[in-house]
Amino acid sequence: MARVLIVTALIAGAGGCIVPAPALSAGPSRAFFGMQGWTVPSARDFAMMTRGRVGTLRVLVDGPVGAAPDSARWAPYDAMMAGAARERINVLPVLLGTPGRGHRFKYPRTRRERMAWGDFVGAIAGRYGRGGTFWRAHPELPSVPLTAYQVWNEPNLPVYWRPTVNAAAYLRLVRLTRTRLRAVDPHASIVLAGLPDSRLGMPMLDYVRAIYAQPGARSLFDVVALHPYAADAPQVLGKVNRVRALMNRRGDRTTPIWITEIGWSTGGPPSPFRTTRAGQAARVTRMLRTLIADAPRLHLRRIVFVTLQDRAYLPDEKPWWGPSVGMFDRAGSPKPAWSAFVRFTGGLPAGRLPRAATWVPALPADP
Repeated sequence: MARVLIVTALIAGAGGCIVPAPALSAGPSRAFFGMQGWTVPSARDFAMMTRGRVGTLRVLVDGPVGAAPDSARWAPYDAMMAGAARERINVLPVLLGTPGRGHRFKYPRTRRERMAWGDFVGAIAGRYGRGGTFWRAHPELPSVPLTAYQVWNEPNLPVYWRPTVNAAAYLRLVRLTRTRLRAVDPHASIVLAGLPDSRLGMPMLDYVRAIYAQPGARSLFDVVALHPYAADAPQVLGKVNRVRALMNRRGDRTTPIWITEIGWSTGGPPSPFRTTRAGQAARVTRMLRTLIADAPRLHLRRIVFVTLQDRAYLPDEKPWWGPSVGMFDRAGSPKPAWSAFVRFTGGLPAGRLPRAATWVPALPADP
């Protein structure tokens, strides 16, 4: 998240009421609609995502997991991949953190660290990618391998790219990652890290411009990813429009854009990203209605919402908007935003989730 950090309904005004409308007869694929959570998803979470016709799960795969094929540290990822496969949900892994370093958000700099990173990403693809050892060991599961890999998270923020934001250095990491992934899966898609527009780092558009200014950059990635958090849907569209226009000017008119984080909160201190429950539903509706209509022009192929369910603050965590950004509250009840969401996906109205568990990070969180 940009706080340095895992249809159709018409809604009139931030406090307006939902007016039912017919479900879309044709539209984006199930994979277009994504979700991420604060915790490793449970079976109930996966079942609810299927009920909502969510087709993509974005989740952190952390560098320190280790590459040893018999390591017990693979177990949580094995369970997650099995749960997603049973529900035929595609997993988008966020590759983040240097194996063996104390601070997982420091990118690999030394030769030894780069070698460890290469071994790590190769092991991820070899285990969970096309023809991976995990799928061969579990023939009872539907095979839903990793096919796209997101390289790092929000490198235009200093908290994720210490000590100084540097697009050229980030692209060197992308090049290394692409080489090691493609050695295992020649068809692996490389997704750039999601970029927010935050006063805490380099503006989104400036960073994209710096990426395209690097010699040979365009050959290194298959998808540009954005985290266009904004106060309302028109501002979200404006951010995506500006990036698409820049890509077009650079002669890159066909590379897809994915939104790999977006959402609005219903709690926490005042923030442009905080609103009421009705306001959250209104923003979700307006954004999806607009972006789905403009998706062909923008070459927009994914929208991942943050998050499935709210969580409590950690004991030493300062209040902020993020923990209340879920479409379900901590008690497990759906917010109006879920009903707004499924009107676009073609999914079903929600039941309940269990009360939110203690937070076990499944995605990058702010230190």
